[in-house]
Amino acid sequence: MKKFIISITLCLLCIISYSQEFNLDLSAKIIRNNGVLKKGEQVTLVKFTHESHTDPTKTYSDKLIEKFFITTKDGRRVEITSRIDDCFEFEYKNVQDFWDAQIITNVLYMLKDKGFQYKLRREMEEDALEYISRVESYDLALNDPYLENYIYSIIAKIAPIQLIDGRPGSINVLIQQNPIINACCYPNGTIVLNTGLLSVLHSEDELVAVLAHEIAHFILDHSIQNINKAAQRQNRAEFWAALATGLTAVAEGVAVANNSYYVPGAATFNMAVLSTSIGMQVLERLGMEYNHEQEKEADKLAVKVLEILGYDKNALSTALSRMEKEYIIERNNVMYVNSYTHPALVSRINDSGKPSTEKSKDFEKIISFAVTDVATMKYQDRRFRQCLTLVNQNIENGVAQSDDYILKANCIMATKNTTDSNLEALTLITKAKSINPENINIYKSEIIALLRLNRVHDAISHLESYKTYIDNSREDMKSIESDDTWDFYNGYLAEEKEWVSRMLVKLKGMN
Repeated sequence: MKKFIISITLCLLCIISYSQEFNLDLSAKIIRNNGVLKKGEQVTLVKFTHESHTDPTKTYSDKLIEKFFITTKDGRRVEITSRIDDCFEFEYKNVQDFWDAQIITNVLYMLKDKGFQYKLRREMEEDALEYISRVESYDLALNDPYLENYIYSIIAKIAPIQLIDGRPGSINVLIQQNPIINACCYPNGTIVLNTGLLSVLHSEDELVAVLAHEIAHFILDHSIQNINKAAQRQNRAEFWAALATGLTAVAEGVAVANNSYYVPGAATFNMAVLSTSIGMQVLERLGMEYNHEQEKEADKLAVKVLEILGYDKNALSTALSRMEKEYIIERNNVMYVNSYTHPALVSRINDSGKPSTEKSKDFEKIISFAVTDVATMKYQDRRFRQCLTLVNQNIENGVAQSDDYILKANCIMATKNTTDSNLEALTLITKAKSINPENINIYKSEIIALLRLNRVHDAISHLESYKTYIDNSREDMKSIESDDTWDFYNGYLAEEKEWVSRMLVKLKGMN
């Protein structure tokens, strides 16, 4: 008899192999009978329990059977076996309550049906980390710790402290240098925010709306839903091997874009096209090309988050409206074709509220480095008027850097040619020099502005100074830069020195 009891006990231990509990404090009104709870009742949910059961009749990968229970304050236990979003009418005291309710009503029934799919989720997380690590290793991330910390302070308000269904991953952020207007939340919880998207936002409310929308996709497990619908998934090693060449090309393009010199028409345009193509392949592989219904669902939750936190409930509509206007401006720019996976934008704007045109200068100041980043890429793509709009924002807000003033001077000289405009450009260059006299871009811009004003003698003097600066820079860089960086800088500076020498001959002959 004793052996029989021990055998039964061991068997039971094998059946229930895992149990996890989360405390809740979630008030709800029951709006439909479900067998345990009756319509019209007001209840408080105090505990969520996740149990994993083993099924010895199935293969190892499918052995785990997930069960989910919620317990009311008076001790009643309800198993979640199907979608119950029409059973509860929840009251939210905070954002954690809100996300808990979304998981209970919209996610658990899917986990019940498919299980946690641990192997697939682990592979998805590895893919996400692979892409993110390459973004960082290729210096595609924006170096702005202040902005990053500010965004984390916002995420702390929006994101749940825990996922009560036990899924791994926590919300974090990576700001990517990319002019494409987009943001995505990857399966490990990383929100990749493009500087292009940040540059079109004009208030904290709009940023909250965008972040809440992406977090909603993550909470609702949309990516795993989409992968489950896909016919097959390419072998992981084959996928990343195929992308390796493209990612290297993107990195080389960004190296050109991020160098210390403005090179109009540099590789940033092709880099943006290529990075968008690569990004779309990664998003497709990770199930992050969301359909219209999923976008609407995420929009709806984002608006609710805005209301719970006391932000402008129309902020998502405003953010989407600003994106739409930029798409219209960029309609002839091929790097925007198929770059945005969010369909029916006009419909989403209308469904999310009423867009506003109000702007927050305090917010614009916080994102100023991202604005300069995008302005530089616009200039390098010869989109001078768009570059002007961006740098003017920083200048008007009193946070312009030396680069902003030089970019504005160059754009003015690219679009106008009057005495007044050339004098304005020269004044802007002088301002840039007062902020950072070591900015090498000042030399060529100042020389061109002087020639525009027929001040040939002054231009010759500046050319000779530029030649000396180049020689000194090459010696300094040779001792401190890596081989790859030195090769690039040395090549560029050699070309600049040749240009200076030829210009000196030309101008001395003209003078």
